Amino acid sequence: MAAFSSLFLTKFPPFETTVKPTLAPCLLAAGFMLAFNSAFAVDPNVSANLRLMAFGSDAQLKSVNNAVARFNQKFPNVKVEIAIDPITSGWGDYVTHVLSQFNANNAYDVYGTAIETFRTFETRNLFIPLDDFIASHTTYSDFDPSLFKYASYNGKTYFIPIGWNNIMINYNRKLFKDAGVDSPKTGWTWNDFRETAKKLTVRDAAGNVTQFGYEVPNQFFFVQPWFYSNGTSILNADWTASNMLDPKVSESLQFLYDLIHVDKVSPIPGKDTMDNQFMAGQVAMISRGHWIIQNAKAANLDMDVVVPPSKANDYTVIGFGGYAVSKTSKSPDLAKELIVELTSVETQKEEGESGGGVPGRKSAAETPAFLAFPPSAALYYQTLPHTLPVPSPANFQEIEKIFIRNYTAMMSGEVSIADGVKRADREINESFKRLAERQAK
Repeated sequence: MAAFSSLFLTKFPPFETTVKPTLAPCLLAAGFMLAFNSAFAVDPNVSANLRLMAFGSDAQLKSVNNAVARFNQKFPNVKVEIAIDPITSGWGDYVTHVLSQFNANNAYDVYGTAIETFRTFETRNLFIPLDDFIASHTTYSDFDPSLFKYASYNGKTYFIPIGWNNIMINYNRKLFKDAGVDSPKTGWTWNDFRETAKKLTVRDAAGNVTQFGYEVPNQFFFVQPWFYSNGTSILNADWTASNMLDPKVSESLQFLYDLIHVDKVSPIPGKDTMDNQFMAGQVAMISRGHWIIQNAKAANLDMDVVVPPSKANDYTVIGFGGYAVSKTSKSPDLAKELIVELTSVETQKEEGESGGGVPGRKSAAETPAFLAFPPSAALYYQTLPHTLPVPSPANFQEIEKIFIRNYTAMMSGEVSIADGVKRADREINESFKRLAERQAK
């Protein structure tokens, strides 16, 4: 993997706050905790009702249903009500939905959510710490420790990781072959990417594009690698202020703008993503995570993945899901037992092999079925050490909307990049000021 910039790690080190890594001490304590497990065992004959809010697509719903069935083999008298949110409107709307449930005293017992929401929920004290629970289950050593670090806040862990996604360049191998272009390799540069996108853009006799080389992203998560690989970020390192005025942010935005307006290898980002066009062979490359594998298989798409191109380094972005237990749950111990099944090896394998996120358990990401497609599937886990979490402050829902609104205005040419970053910087810092005022009350 290409060497990464020491300057990047100095200015934007792998995400650190006052969080203390909790996995290592948890595992050291596991032997002691297991000795006392019987004292906290849940009666298998207990009768109760649990409500579970999960998220994802049909693949996730199927694995959740199967996990609940295994849970009910242990606890046959517990009824589990399952709801699943497809997150079609983004994590900001999901936050609003969950907060409204808590405000109405109608919260679920177990919530599946994502890193974009963790800080928002943690600062509102909605979930219970799970450190003792983690320590009492040694199988959680199968998860990468970084996932637990990102799921922790002020020294306590509130979320058990599940599937994760790091944004990769997904590319249509057939279109590369048809154009006589070699498949991209890890270590390629922004300039390599630009020239490749030009070669893969096809126009008809009238000059109209019939095949785009790349889709400049239209979503917050998808676009972050273009900042990270340039040694910068739109927020400062601890997610407390804007970093939009960093010249490298403007440089990244200019590169994407030029792909659209100078090289004309991508359309202007619109409201809809171009997943369908990619599956139909009308776009050669898109920035996505492992979640698109299910649809790629269904479309018999000859595709593969490669690490996003580098400029200052080869870092990309990571986002992941996790399960938490509501502080209002009347059956928290049962809720934890449900999470045991929701994060089990069986569930992780099923979700990964069916095309959900990359399994949090490394063992589940090493099965022949998971590694069978795409051909370079091993890259997902190999790149994990070179990832940074998606910026996810407690006011994420505001930051996401502010950034995307200004980003799309800049990409369309409605506002210049120079003016757009200034406007975004001002709005982002105003949002953080409002957040500080709310938290001070």
